[in-house]
This record gives sequence, C-alpha cells and structure tokens, in this order.
Amino acid sequence: MRKKLPLFIFFCTLVCLLCASVVFAAEKNNAQEKTEVQTASTPQTLRLARVPLIVRSSYADDEVENLLEDRLDRALHVPLNDTMHYVEELPASDVEAALDEVLADLKKEKRRVRMKDAMQLLAEKLDADLVVCPVLTDYREIIFYGGGGWDWDSVADSMILESRVGLELDGYDRTTQENFSEATSRFYHEGYAPRGRASVLAKDALESLIAETDINERVMRTVRERVK
Repeated sequence: MRKKLPLFIFFCTLVCLLCASVVFAAEKNNAQEKTEVQTASTPQTLRLARVPLIVRSSYADDEVENLLEDRLDRALHVPLNDTMHYVEELPASDVEAALDEVLADLKKEKRRVRMKDAMQLLAEKLDADLVVCPVLTDYREIIFYGGGGWDWDSVADSMILESRVGLELDGYDRTTQENFSEATSRFYHEGYAPRGRASVLAKDALESLIAETDINERVMRTVRERVK
C-alpha cells in the first residue's frame, strides 16, 4: 500500500495539472474571441492627413485661400466628431513636414515629381487612412479697358475682366487602396461681371473636384460603420 501511495499522488497531481491547462486554454480562447469581436464591431478612428492648400501662383490672395480651405473643411466635416471621435485629423505641421520629406526623396529618384506620386508614400509615412491634398496651380485676374478684337461689340471705355484658375485635388484612400487625382481649370474673358471673378471660378472648380474625388463619401464611411 505504501508503495502505491506515491504513484497515486503522482497521478492525482498530473490530472490536476491537465485540468488546469484545459481551463487556462479555454479562458485564453474566450478572451481572444471577445477581443476579436470587439475589434470587428468597433472600427478604428479614421486617421486623416489633410495637406494645407498648396499655392503655386503668386497672384493668389488670402481671400481665395481661405475660401478654398473653408470649403474643403466643410467637405471633410463629420457631424458630432468632437464627441464621437470618428475621425482624427493629424496636425497640419506634421503633415507638411512629412510631405516635404517624401517629395525630397522622390526628387532623388525622378527629374519630374507629380504631387499625386507622393500621396501613398505620405499615407504610409503618417500611418494615415485618408490623405487629401489641394493644389492651386494657377490663379490670375486682370481688368482692362477696350475690346481688343474679340467677338463682341465693345467701345474704348468698356471694362473687360479676364480670369484664369487651375486647381488640383490629390489623395490616397487606404481603405480602397486607391490613389486619386483630379485636375480642372476655369477661364473667363468678357465684360466685367461678378460671375467672372477668379475667386468665383476657383470655388466652382473646387466643387467639381470634391464631387469627382468623392472625398466626403470616403470620410463618411467611417461614421456608417460605427453606427452599424
């Protein structure tokens, strides 16, 4: 009997260890499954890298720059974001610094660098889900007098308005793995009228680019996923 007692104790200890291992493994699996369910049901906050307006025309003024910036802000606005935190907009200074570094690296590889070539690289550098980069490529407005041989009746003292605008909207959407880039231009050369002002043309051009790139929809996807 005494010889069998240590063996009995050994088997009892072994059974207890096996039972403890099974319980531990089950608890670990349950915790992992719970974490996976929580992760799947609660999407991460969308990280937005919004590049401040890049101006390539010396004729652009603060008024048109503010107008374009405000319109983009409204296009990317998410209701109740301050409370629900659907979108995290990265600091503009960090975005600008990262873009400068990306462009510098690209210029070492290529003679001609397009802004759209930098968008995916910028997203990777900042770990951003969405990059939006507006570029004012051309902007000018001239008022002068006289017809100058155009196809309308004019007199020497008539006031002529000539306006030209070029705008580009580049970006990268990590959700769809899409590099998007759209450009447009507007031109006006007629008698002076508010509708021909360069700022009006710029606003109209941006409206079309916002629609073509669908940036509002790209942001609002996050909200709909959260609501679900």
